[in-house]
Amino acid sequence: MLFVACSIGFVAIPAGADLTIQNSVVLSFDFSDNSVPASASNGTFNVIADVLPEHTGGVVRMVAIAPAAANQPNIVCSYQPVQQSQVECGFNFSADGVWQIRAEYSTDTKSTVSSVSVTALRVSN
Repeated sequence: MLFVACSIGFVAIPAGADLTIQNSVVLSFDFSDNSVPASASNGTFNVIADVLPEHTGGVVRMVAIAPAAANQPNIVCSYQPVQQSQVECGFNFSADGVWQIRAEYSTDTKSTVSSVSVTALRVSN
């Protein structure tokens, strides 16, 4: 079984299996330790979004939304092609606080976003 942690909850599906909902793409965030809330130090941090079902083509972009009190702009990682069911973006966090990471899936860069996943990442020195 593959357990996928996302901001909505946990989804359990057999590893490598297609989801039963046709034309549906599920995004989840892949952190090395899901036993505690995700955290990072100021500076560069890579965020990986998993794309399910496996072997789904398309593109994903991620946006890191800065904490309101930080008075910093959002960080946008432009559309990346899905490779081996994943997309990875490197963010350089400039402020402490809880950043909202939003992953958006589309079949291509000109199509409408069809799936979104959001998680929180605590950044501190």
